[in-house]
Amino acid sequence: MKTERALARLASNQLDEVALAEVYRSAKEKIDGIITQWFGKGTIATDALSRVLDRIAKNAVHFCPQFHKAEDFILGHAIQECQRLYSEANTRIALAHFN
Repeated sequence: MKTERALARLASNQLDEVALAEVYRSAKEKIDGIITQWFGKGTIATDALSRVLDRIAKNAVHFCPQFHKAEDFILGHAIQECQRLYSEANTRIALAHFN
């Protein structure tokens, strides 16, 4: 299955495991690299991966092949989710420190 087709399937069903697996397979090394840059390796990275894939699935409805390259779309959402998770973690740490 092509990545564009997998994103189209996710747009109509966010829980399509086959489509999500194809999206991950198509950019696995780069997605893993992004997550490693933000969170290293281990259980936090594993949790981040599941959240990144969830974000990609939820946002697949916004993928438009006329305007986006599939890989750019996928990696952009991976980066955005890692930034969001990292920021959320820092906020929680700061709040815990001051309370």
